[in-house]
Amino acid sequence: MVSLSAALLFFSISGCQTTRAPKTPYQSWTPSAKEDISLQDDPVRDSIAAQEVETQRPLALVELINIALANNPQTRQAWEDARQYEAIEGQAQSRWYPQVTLSGDASKHKVTASQEVNDVNRLVYGPEIQLTYLLLDFGGRTAAVEEAMNMLLAANYQFNQSFQDLLLNVSEAYYSLYSSYSRQEAAEADVEDSQKVLEKAQQKYEVGLGSKLDLLQEQSNYDDAMYNLEQAKGEVKTAAGNLAEVLGLSADTPISIASPAKEVPTDISEENVSALIAEALKRKPRIAAMRATLKAKEAAVTVANSELWPTLSVSGSADKNWYHSYAGDYYYESGDAQGDDYGYKGYLAVQWNIFDGFYNLNKKREAQAQRDAQRELLAQEELAAGTEVWNQYYNFRTAKEKLAYSKAFLENAQGAYELALEGYNNGLKSIVDLLQAQSQLSSARSKLIQTQKDLFFALAELAHATGSMYLEGSLAEEISESGA
Repeated sequence: MVSLSAALLFFSISGCQTTRAPKTPYQSWTPSAKEDISLQDDPVRDSIAAQEVETQRPLALVELINIALANNPQTRQAWEDARQYEAIEGQAQSRWYPQVTLSGDASKHKVTASQEVNDVNRLVYGPEIQLTYLLLDFGGRTAAVEEAMNMLLAANYQFNQSFQDLLLNVSEAYYSLYSSYSRQEAAEADVEDSQKVLEKAQQKYEVGLGSKLDLLQEQSNYDDAMYNLEQAKGEVKTAAGNLAEVLGLSADTPISIASPAKEVPTDISEENVSALIAEALKRKPRIAAMRATLKAKEAAVTVANSELWPTLSVSGSADKNWYHSYAGDYYYESGDAQGDDYGYKGYLAVQWNIFDGFYNLNKKREAQAQRDAQRELLAQEELAAGTEVWNQYYNFRTAKEKLAYSKAFLENAQGAYELALEGYNNGLKSIVDLLQAQSQLSSARSKLIQTQKDLFFALAELAHATGSMYLEGSLAEEISESGA
């Protein structure tokens, strides 16, 4: 008996073991071996590590989009959200079907009386089936289906929006990496220029034609160029990791990209801005999703209103019972003492919750407020969409104009540097003139790279704002035709 009690105590204690909150607010919590998540299997991490990407050749933007669509969890999450609302719509549709319930029970009734002849020992069992169908609920059932359907439409549009967002994210990550490579090349060119000048300054100093100050100034300029080169190399690594994340890959995945295949178009006129805004309001999936959500909120008001009124249902049931009885030492089969029976029943039912403390009335008011709030949210989103298109268009236009000037700036700075270098070699220019020209050339290279990146970004964000991603001279539809 003692051993049995000890065993029961052991199992009860082991079954009650649970995780505890941290003991103090000023010490970190230390998990046990059972609680340490890092020691457990992680199928999500394993699936990320198992993903592979082609690294034998540089990948174009469309190919990167293909990889992102296959691996990035962003669109898959939106897809699962849509499937969830599809199931919710199915739940709402189920109210149009009759509810059929099958049940069964068995009971044992035993009475021991002072006289044996009065003893009772009876077993009763049998099934029952019941059908209920809602005939009338003042539009609540229809509105519930409409609400669920519109929420599914909103989820589907959000799924499409996730594609737009992913296209933008991949495009910007791609152009960021491309610009980082360009910055590294520009930094290497700056180092090469500084090294040439440093060697010339060293030669002049050694033969007595240059001062120690000139040599130190150019040495500091060379060190600064090396500093910028190392920073540019780090930016390449960071941009590559960001691109890998957008593609749904581990950050340490080696990725090589191809240069943009086409020139960025610059033929979008100012007269098209109003048309672009109208196009955004018509095509942008996020706005369509909010419009569908508004319709769902309107249907929810009808659902809440139906709760204030009675419902009419029709029901029917059928059951069958078998009896097995004992009386004393005698056993009676079904029908000997009490025959088996069966029954049928059908009825109409009206149910009206006349007073519930104004619960349903306030539920309706809540639904109306949510509908009105959603309407204002839609208006706010449409205003913001127009402003976004407007701003992105002028960002694009500004970047386009800056690109022309940055190209001219680079050309002139290159010429000025070459003349300054020639003049310094011939003793006609000072080291200060050469350093200034060198600084101008470095600045011109950086401005051109940044302007090209700004132009890429502005065009991608303008396409995203209008609901039609533009990538390397083709719209999202053209990309999908090519297999993306």
